[in-house]
Amino acid sequence: MNSVTDHVLAARTLRARLQADPHRPRYHLIPPEGWFNDANGALYHNGRYHLFYLARTPIPDAENPGERRWVEVWDHVSSSDLVHWTWHRPALEPAPDGSTPLGIWSGGAIDGSPTPALIYHVPGQGTCIATSDDPDLDRWTPLVENPVISATDTEEYRVFDPCAWREGDAYYALVGNKNRRPGYEGDSTSLFRSADLRSWEYVGPFFRSRREWTDEVEDAACPDFYPLGDTHMLLMHGHNPYFQCHYYLGRYENHRFHPEEHGRMNWPGGQISGPETLQDDRGRRIFFGWVMEADSRSGERDWRKTGWASVMSLPRLFEHGPGGLRITPVPELERLRRRHLALASRSLPAISDRPDLLPDVRGTLLEIDVEIEPGAAARVGLAVRCSPDGAEQTPIVYDARRGVLTIDLAKSTLDEDICYPRFSGSSMEGVPEDERSVSRQEAPFRLAPGEALRLHVYVDRSIVEVFANDRICLTQRVYPARADSDCVALFADSPDARATRVDVWELEPAMPW
Repeated sequence: MNSVTDHVLAARTLRARLQADPHRPRYHLIPPEGWFNDANGALYHNGRYHLFYLARTPIPDAENPGERRWVEVWDHVSSSDLVHWTWHRPALEPAPDGSTPLGIWSGGAIDGSPTPALIYHVPGQGTCIATSDDPDLDRWTPLVENPVISATDTEEYRVFDPCAWREGDAYYALVGNKNRRPGYEGDSTSLFRSADLRSWEYVGPFFRSRREWTDEVEDAACPDFYPLGDTHMLLMHGHNPYFQCHYYLGRYENHRFHPEEHGRMNWPGGQISGPETLQDDRGRRIFFGWVMEADSRSGERDWRKTGWASVMSLPRLFEHGPGGLRITPVPELERLRRRHLALASRSLPAISDRPDLLPDVRGTLLEIDVEIEPGAAARVGLAVRCSPDGAEQTPIVYDARRGVLTIDLAKSTLDEDICYPRFSGSSMEGVPEDERSVSRQEAPFRLAPGEALRLHVYVDRSIVEVFANDRICLTQRVYPARADSDCVALFADSPDARATRVDVWELEPAMPW
């Protein structure tokens, strides 16, 4: 491929392939091509929301002349409304002189920094920082002192994905996903302090985790720490026993964090991880998460075959009050609404393999907001991406007896190639083959006596996000094989369950293709 004509033809061919893919979301933020993972460096600046994420770019392979290999870079997008996104030039790339051959790994924006600053991990080197005086944040300058924290591991801390914030006259950073001090086993991370971003001193473990909340194998990668209402929140990515997003809420005193509550944002079978947040000019704390693809036994979901992979979650608001953490979709998403259908209050039909479909409700780009009074029903819910005969369907089920909210994947697709791993990486070792996958994502969830169930659901082709009573959000990828799997149904196991409100909107695309 040597001419501009060849490049244009290749670009148009790839675009046509992406446009024809029935699983490619249309209003979630997705890469224009290729693959990405962790959300990184979210910040609000000059009236725009900026988000960075790990993408891949090919560079010459020094060990194999004439060949190229893929390395991580920070791609950059921005938005004025959290719905429509503009792509910028990459913010952080491997240095042209070959001094960063392993690419740029995860990190975050430094909260409260007078000059916009990014802190990130360079494998084999350590923690690095770049700043920008560009009003559009298109140009970033790495500090000449990089790496400001060397990657040389000590007996106690490990240098890995960082986050940082300014507090008073000093900067603080959480570095590494594990701390090795005896008594701090598990997902504890390590605190560093600096007066100028360039010279850093190790302070010690940031908090002590507890085994009643997390297993010792879990970690605190991609940390993000910030005040939230009357508490503080530490948000993390976990690698084992499965890829996940989890968090602590608690007290922050004398530069030590004291967790008082632990929560998760996905469970085995779910796909959200690599989290990041920002605070905007209204003081809102807004969350983004990387939503990976499900696995495929043949490898057909690999981005080198599809041309793309991964989705960014919809932006979510985090708030904290007497009831704990509140999770809601940002109201800006209402700009996507097009056709609205409001259905009358109705009794729910019985659970069945052939669902009783809602009339006139079809589509793969939908927002569904329902309120259900369960009555005596033990199981109630909503099914999306249903085929008319029920051969394909993805039920979202609240089970009052068990106190769980479930996304059932057993019939989400007729494609037998799709699978949902129970564990990740080394956690899969020794697990029998027939126990390596799950057929549902199941989260602890229980309504208070007399409380109605509210399911606020976004469907965007292969991604489903389920907000339940503003308390949890389940995120799921599904890949129906049939073009007519675009129906919606309600159900219950008792005739006195009733939907008191059903609002459905068709949503318009926000991505160019």
